[in-house]
Amino acid sequence: MKSRASAKALKSAVRDAPMRTGVATPPFVSACPPARRINVEDVNDFRRTRGDLVFSIFMVCVALFFFAFFFTQTGWEDRKLPANMARYWMDQFGVTAPEGRLSRLGRIIKQGWFAPLVCVCILVPAALWNLQGAWRAHAWRARFKQPTAVGHELLQWLRALEFVAWFVAYTLLVPVLGYLVATLILGTALPWRLGYRGLRWFGICFAASFAIVLVFRSGLQIRTPVNIWLYDQLPQGLETFMQVWF
Repeated sequence: MKSRASAKALKSAVRDAPMRTGVATPPFVSACPPARRINVEDVNDFRRTRGDLVFSIFMVCVALFFFAFFFTQTGWEDRKLPANMARYWMDQFGVTAPEGRLSRLGRIIKQGWFAPLVCVCILVPAALWNLQGAWRAHAWRARFKQPTAVGHELLQWLRALEFVAWFVAYTLLVPVLGYLVATLILGTALPWRLGYRGLRWFGICFAASFAIVLVFRSGLQIRTPVNIWLYDQLPQGLETFMQVWF
């Protein structure tokens, strides 16, 4: 019985085994990381990463900025409060009997400075508390020789300013070269910077940029600067045509 069972198992394994060819096929490796399944327990799983200190310092600066301008920009100087605050709060909570007409709490809440005051009273302590935790985590990493890479985190944040410079340059090029030429330059140079290079991608980006010009400038007649340097160098008829359609 054992020999029959083992022979049957061997035949089944040979039948189910994939056929091998002479050329080894390399395994497929995806460049995208596998998706993480988020559990309910992960919602409260808070961990301080290496860039947390930079973000915490930034939030403290924002909180102190709002606190510095609170007294001059929220109407705090023109606030209307009762003369005797202690008696006022005792009347509100029923500790004492009010004399005459009671001033309601809603008159204070509806004033313009009240909501910013609540926000500042929550934001400033929370930002300072978060900075304390971030600094302790940073000091712990430095103590045990773990990488902190604060400079690397700052560099990654500053790299985003490059794309702001791209669009600032685009807005400066439109009055000089016109909407058509400036859009074609940005629509082909920016994808090249992002890694879409080669003749095929150049043709795709060029066609997409030209289609954008046809839709927004020629079709929807989006306004552009009237005095364009490049168009002023063209003959009269061509200059008028370019100013109207491109």
